[in-house]
Amino acid sequence: MKTSRRWPTVLGAALPLVCSALVAAPSAQAAPARAAALVDITCTGNETSTYSPPLTNTPQPTTVQSSENYSCTSLLTGVSSGTSTTTISGNYSCVISLQPFSATSTYHWNTGQSSTAEYDVTLVRAANNTTVVTAVGTVTAGLGQGAVFTNVIVKPALNLTACASGGLAQLTGPATLTLLL
Repeated sequence: MKTSRRWPTVLGAALPLVCSALVAAPSAQAAPARAAALVDITCTGNETSTYSPPLTNTPQPTTVQSSENYSCTSLLTGVSSGTSTTTISGNYSCVISLQPFSATSTYHWNTGQSSTAEYDVTLVRAANNTTVVTAVGTVTAGLGQGAVFTNVIVKPALNLTACASGGLAQLTGPATLTLLL
């Protein structure tokens, strides 16, 4: 009897990691699997979003450039720092839409390697008016291909005076990033 191997799609952070550990090994008839490199990158740093034109209270076509800078630890890869710059466009305003969306980013590591991640983003407004941005997905190319990608960014409360007048041009908040395989 021929058995096929099926890997679960990562849709959340904890349950898929547990489920993927329970996947049965292929039968002796299946082709030998290529050994995957283990990845254990954990990073802390910050993310700065620049809005062009600046955000106001009225939605308008806006380009958002997000720059991330991290200090990292990794016992298996030698990664100690990383950066990423991602640009998205859409109709944005200070009246933040909490609609989920998908994106792709490439992270450049101090080792000269890079990792490209595709992920789904959810936004949650906290009681203190900060916005917690959570991105969960998969590394699709480069270092750690196939690894679970998780990124959490806390956007500070918006300056409502700036939103009502000349506009809000930039926000910076703390961020954490993990790649686990």
